[in-house]
Amino acid sequence: MSDKKTFQKLSFIAIFILLMILLFSFADQNLLGPFLNPHLEFFFGSTDNVNVPKMTYISSAFVFMSSVSMVSFAILADKTTRKWVLFAGTIIYSIFSIIVIFVPSGESGYVFFFITRIMNGIGIGAIVPTVFSMVGDVANPKKRTIAFAYVNVAIILGQLIGMVLGGLMGDVWRTTYLIIGIISLLLGLGLLFVQEPKRGASEEVFKGLEGAEYNFRISKKDFKRIWTNKSNFWLIANFIDCIPSGIIFFLIFKYLEDTRNMAPEMTTSIVFIAFISGIGGALAFGYLGDKWFKKDRRAKVMIALICNGFPVIFFIIFILTDFNLVDNATFGDAFATKGFFLAMGSLILLMFINQGVGPNWHSTLTDVNLPENRGTMISIASAMDLIGHTVGPLIAGAITASVLGLQGAMWVAIFFWILNVFLWFPVFRFIEGDLDAVQKTLIERASKLKSQDVS
Repeated sequence: MSDKKTFQKLSFIAIFILLMILLFSFADQNLLGPFLNPHLEFFFGSTDNVNVPKMTYISSAFVFMSSVSMVSFAILADKTTRKWVLFAGTIIYSIFSIIVIFVPSGESGYVFFFITRIMNGIGIGAIVPTVFSMVGDVANPKKRTIAFAYVNVAIILGQLIGMVLGGLMGDVWRTTYLIIGIISLLLGLGLLFVQEPKRGASEEVFKGLEGAEYNFRISKKDFKRIWTNKSNFWLIANFIDCIPSGIIFFLIFKYLEDTRNMAPEMTTSIVFIAFISGIGGALAFGYLGDKWFKKDRRAKVMIALICNGFPVIFFIIFILTDFNLVDNATFGDAFATKGFFLAMGSLILLMFINQGVGPNWHSTLTDVNLPENRGTMISIASAMDLIGHTVGPLIAGAITASVLGLQGAMWVAIFFWILNVFLWFPVFRFIEGDLDAVQKTLIERASKLKSQDVS
């Protein structure tokens, strides 16, 4: 992350703060699934499936408010100083994470927790688009995919920390929110020492224009330009891939505990290994995306398509591999159980390949948009992703509470996963034309700025 060729304008400590804020915000977002049974017990006195939909309402409200906040703050960030937008969002989110420590048990506690999560979502909504926009302006375009791979590593680590803490700290779940909130608050204060990167400074066409400043900001006419870009539409339509992940992340602990008799601690260990594998996948496919892109400008899209499609096969293997662990099973008992190694190996390999989507998707979305529009586009795309994550738990809760049960919910996840694969083909068709259009505009602006600098 400290590579000067990749991050030219920000110091290592600044990049560290940006990525850590993103990391802990994703840790916070991924606590609800692992805490599902502890929450059900704490608020409703039992872990019966009938109460699962009530927890999905919290997840859905959180995601909805994050989506609205994300688009609003991103448009503001594209008009003003992004650092202060990120600062405000981080402080709001961290404070309401800290407040969770005061949530009481019972129905009143459920309402209290519901409100804190809504406010928490508003703060988190400001974080994602501003971090991606700032990183996009400091990353060398030739290494943009690997730069976003680092960002995706922060996201994966955040998800991992959330899942691991959720698996290990179910009895003291409120303390987990407190710890994450305090850390995030300190990181937010650290933004006071971060320098705002200049918009468009990393673009090749602006190299050598030291005295000129890229002063273009988003305007109403830009929204028409955004939607005439065909790649934008199809990249955003890929939010459907968040529906299966929303279902899986929400139910994975309960699914393995209820259908395979796997203790939360063992699930946590498997999830940990899978997420570490995912980090390797993000870095490997991010590097491959930059390398291949030099020869074929459709390369990032092709890699994202492959990394989205093949994991479906491994997830089907994971679902179809039937095994049941004995009570209080050790890892020795688990590996001696027929089917355990195949199912868990498929899950780990799935994560390695699937995490190659993120850096290539984010890099492509940045490539096909002008610097002053990137924050807004990333926010719209991320908001749509959040809608997918909202729909996922709602579907998961409804199906789990029905006669289809947990197994049926997992097969619905597979259906949406396969559907999403087909949405990459139009991007593959339109990407080169949209890249040419952006490059043409940047060259025209560079020429204009150079003329202004000379005069």
